[in-house]
Amino acid sequence: MRLLPFRRVPVLPAVAVVLLLGMPGPVFADADETVSPNTASLGLQPLGAPIPVATPAPGESRVFARPDGAYQAIPTVSGRTRAFHIVERAAPWTLKPGLTVMANTYNGVVPGPVLVVHQGDTVAIDYENEGATPDSIHMHGVHDIPVEMDGVGGISQSLVTHGGHFLYHFVADQPGTFIYHSHDDEAMVDSGLYGAIIVEPSNPPPFERGLTGDFLEMISSWQIQSAAENHFTLNGKEYPATRALDVHAGERFRIRWINISGEEFHTMHTHGHYQQIIARDAVPVDYKDIQDTVLVAPGQRVDVAVDADAKPGTWLIHCHVLDHIEDSGGMPAGLITAIHYIGTPNTLTAMYRAMMPAAPPPTRALGFWTTVMLGAIAGFTIFLGLPIARARRLTPQTIALLNALAIGILLYLVVEIAQNAIAPIEQGLNAWHAGAAAFPFAVAFVFVAGLAIGLVGLGSAATHFTRQAAMHAENPIVLAALIAVGIGAHNFGEGLAIGASAASGATAVAVALIVGFGLHNATEGFGVAAPLVGRVVPSWAQIGLAGLIAGGPTFLGTILGYSFYSPTLSVFFLAIAVGALVFVIGELWSVLKKTGLSGFVTATMCLGFLIALATELFLDMNGG
Repeated sequence: MRLLPFRRVPVLPAVAVVLLLGMPGPVFADADETVSPNTASLGLQPLGAPIPVATPAPGESRVFARPDGAYQAIPTVSGRTRAFHIVERAAPWTLKPGLTVMANTYNGVVPGPVLVVHQGDTVAIDYENEGATPDSIHMHGVHDIPVEMDGVGGISQSLVTHGGHFLYHFVADQPGTFIYHSHDDEAMVDSGLYGAIIVEPSNPPPFERGLTGDFLEMISSWQIQSAAENHFTLNGKEYPATRALDVHAGERFRIRWINISGEEFHTMHTHGHYQQIIARDAVPVDYKDIQDTVLVAPGQRVDVAVDADAKPGTWLIHCHVLDHIEDSGGMPAGLITAIHYIGTPNTLTAMYRAMMPAAPPPTRALGFWTTVMLGAIAGFTIFLGLPIARARRLTPQTIALLNALAIGILLYLVVEIAQNAIAPIEQGLNAWHAGAAAFPFAVAFVFVAGLAIGLVGLGSAATHFTRQAAMHAENPIVLAALIAVGIGAHNFGEGLAIGASAASGATAVAVALIVGFGLHNATEGFGVAAPLVGRVVPSWAQIGLAGLIAGGPTFLGTILGYSFYSPTLSVFFLAIAVGALVFVIGELWSVLKKTGLSGFVTATMCLGFLIALATELFLDMNGG
C-alpha cells in the first residue's frame, strides 16, 4: 500500500506564530527546580513529602484528561492550522501511590500531551526548553518533511538551550499513530520526555468505520534509583494506579500501542479477547493478523481492534514479560491494566489487595513483671559459677569444656541477634530501592553505633578493668571485684537487648537471649571466681556482692530496654548485644587457647551451638 506523505510546508502562516505566542497557560506546570537525569548515575530519585507544587509555564497548551488516562492538548485553531505550545520542564510526577519523582515533562504531564489533529491539517509545535539540558524534539514516524524538522541535534538543527524556542511544522497528510520525543540520551527519554501524535483520517477505511472507542496506551520505562530501566508505566502510571479501558458490551474499539521504552520489548496480552492488528507504524495492514499477545518493540506503534464480546466483567491486560509486571517483592506492578465492561464492578485494583501477603498475627509483648523475672534469671545465673571460688579442686579440662559450651551457644546467638538487628535495615533498603521510602539512614546509623558501643565501648571498659585487675594481682579479692565490674558492663548491654525484644513481642528472641545470656553468665561466674580458687576462700557475703556487681546490670538493663522500647532503639540494643557477644566470644576463646584445644573441646562447642539452635526451633514450633 502506498504511503501518504507528509507534505512539506515552505512557509508557515504568520497567524499560526501569533497564535502560538498568545495561548493561555495550562492547568499543570513545573516546580522551580530543574532536574537533569542524564547527569545522575542512579537515575531519578523518589521525592519525599511535601511534594513540590507545580506552577504553569506561560503560554503552554492546556491539557485535559482522556478516558485512557493520558492527557490531550487543546490546540489553538486557525482554519486548517492547529498550533501547540509544548514546554519541556521539570515537574513532580506520581507513578503510583508512594512513588513520586521529579520527572522531565512536556507541559507537566507524562506522557506529554497527546496532539490530536485531522488528516490534512497543518501542525505547528512551538517547542520551548525550560529544562537544564539542551534538547530537541524528534517527530518519530513523521516522514517526507524537511530535514530541519527531524529534531536531531547537530545534524538537522542546533540544540535548544534553556529558555530557547524552536518551531516545528508539517502537514499531517498520513493518518495514524506517531510519537514525538526527546532526541537526547536514554536517561532523558526515560524521565518522561515523550508524547503521542494522532492523525485522524479524513475518510476512514472500512475496517475503521465500526470502531467506537479509541484508547492510547503508551508503554514507557523509567530509571529510578538505577542506571537500568526498572519501572514501567502505561500512560505514565504504574499498576495499581493504571486506568482501565471502559467499554460497552458488543462494541468494537481500538488500542494504539506505543512502546517508547529505551531498551525493553513488551508483549501485551489481553485476557478473554483477541486483538486484530490493523496498522503497524501508521501503515494499515492488508492481511488478517489476529493475536491475543502483541509484541511491540522499542519505538514501534501497533494499532489493534478489539471486539468486546466476552462475558462482561473486568478482563486483565498486561505485558507477558513478567519482570515488567512485578516489583522487587513479587507484588503486581508496572504494565497492568484491564478491559472493564461498563455496568459491572471494576475489580482492577482488587488483584493487588488479593496478593498482599497475609498480615502476621499481632505480636504481644511479654508482660513487664514476666520480663523482669526473666531478666533476673538471666543476670543472676552468675551465682551458679561463683561458688566454684569455694571449691578446692576444679580441673582445667572441666573449665575448658564449660567455656566451649558457652562459646557454641554465643556463636548461635550472634547469628540470630544480628539477623534480627539487620532485618529492619534490609526492609528499609528494599523500600528505598522500590522508591517507596527514603534511604534508612537513621536505623543504619543506630546499628553501627550500637555495634561500636557493644564491641569497642564495652570491650574497652572490660580491657580497662582487666588492666586495673593486673595491677592488683597480689590481692585476689580486689582482682575478682574488678573482673565483676567489667562483666557487669557487658551484661548491662545484654539486658537492654532482652528488654527491647520482650517489649516488641519478639518472644523467641527474648527467650533465646535469656537462655544464652544466662548460660554465659554462669560461665562468667567462673571468671570472677578464678582469681580466688586455691588462694582465698571468700565468704558467702562476698560471693553475693560479686554476683550483684556482675549479674545485676543484666536485670537493670532489662528494665530499661523494656521501658523505653521503639523499633529504632530495638535495633540499637540488639546491635549492642551483638558487639558485646563478639567481644565475650573472643575472651572465652583466649581462655580455651590457654587450657588447650582438643577434639573433645571443639565437639563441645558444636554441641553448644546445636543446643541453642534446638531451643530456637522449639520456641518457633510452639509459637514463641
